[in-house]
Amino acid sequence: MQDWAWKNRTVLAASSAAVCSVLSGFPFDSVKTRMQTHSYSSIMDCVRKTYAEERLGGFFRGMVPPLITVSIIKSISFSVYEGTKSQVRTLSDAFHGNTVPSLIGLTFISGSVAGTVVAMMSSPLELVKLQRQLEKLMAMHARKEAEITASLTGDTLLRQGLATEKKKILLSPTALAAAQKAERQSHGSITQYGVSPTKDEAGSSSWRTAKAIVQKKGWTGLYKGAGLHIMRDMLGTGIYFSSYETIKRLMSETIEHIKPHSHHHSHHQQHQHQQQHHPHHRLDALSLSESSSSITTASPQFKGPGPMVHFFAGGLCGVFSWLVVFPIDLVKSVIQKEVLVANPKYSGALDCARDIVRREGVRGLYKGLSVTCYRAMPIHSLNFLVYEAVMDHVKRWSGHGDDVLPAGAR
Repeated sequence: MQDWAWKNRTVLAASSAAVCSVLSGFPFDSVKTRMQTHSYSSIMDCVRKTYAEERLGGFFRGMVPPLITVSIIKSISFSVYEGTKSQVRTLSDAFHGNTVPSLIGLTFISGSVAGTVVAMMSSPLELVKLQRQLEKLMAMHARKEAEITASLTGDTLLRQGLATEKKKILLSPTALAAAQKAERQSHGSITQYGVSPTKDEAGSSSWRTAKAIVQKKGWTGLYKGAGLHIMRDMLGTGIYFSSYETIKRLMSETIEHIKPHSHHHSHHQQHQHQQQHHPHHRLDALSLSESSSSITTASPQFKGPGPMVHFFAGGLCGVFSWLVVFPIDLVKSVIQKEVLVANPKYSGALDCARDIVRREGVRGLYKGLSVTCYRAMPIHSLNFLVYEAVMDHVKRWSGHGDDVLPAGAR
């Protein structure tokens, strides 16, 4: 059992971290997705409206599949990451990881490979999750748009004896404002349209959502936005792991530098003082100094990075990676939102990005970033805190606690 645990330590640690991360972070992720794809005045506005319309369940809609799959995916991610690090070390001495620059290169390459592998596997799952998070809002928007269209065309226009192409001229200021608001907010909230979810919408599931995508778009529909997903995870995961390992190394070296040297410096000054003022005790002082030095060598105070280092390094690397890849994630979410739409608004990622910048400026590409950062700091802190703790426990329990591993290895 101990040998099995040691061989599968990465899987055990990553799975434990994944469960904790999903349970604590999913409500934040749900709010982030809604803010990316809809119009809300603030985080609290999104939270209030989501709770008013869907209660607490709205924040956890679509959580069950990620709870199962994220454990598997994160285990694969960390396993590929560790395996790639071992392979890269053998290819070039420039990536041995003993210096900070080589550690950055080693971990970025390894993280990028892990991110690419995971993205290709998880893209359909994330698409289904996003559809589940937004399905009520999208259904309400579609129904309201149909109501607005019916009120502006058809029998009303025919009774007035007017041509359909002239219908825009006949819009009352109130109707025009309503149509413009619907377009601008892009189905922002159920209560904004005065409708409530149907039984079919309330009883949906991730499996039904996946079936609907396949029926309407074929199996390739499950990979809509996959290119953006791969780009996001390849870059983001590389930054994620390299920044974590680098911050952890720098914090650890700082602690290691401060503790032993300050301790040794105080003893050194004490011995010099004794030698200067008590020459006849010079021999005893020298003996004491040697004894102290041998004790320090035998029992160094620094034992490696502790929980607080893992906690802060994990939180900082999560925030930093999201700051870089967030625009890619936002465009991906908007593109994937339209997977079931008969006539998508955007022809591709560049078209979507240009339209967002035209309407909202560059800031529009960072809509929802604040809630993402609020989520990233505690979630990724917890992620690496649990991961490193489980790894350390398995090492000690399996009798490998004193093993010397290569720089950056676990």
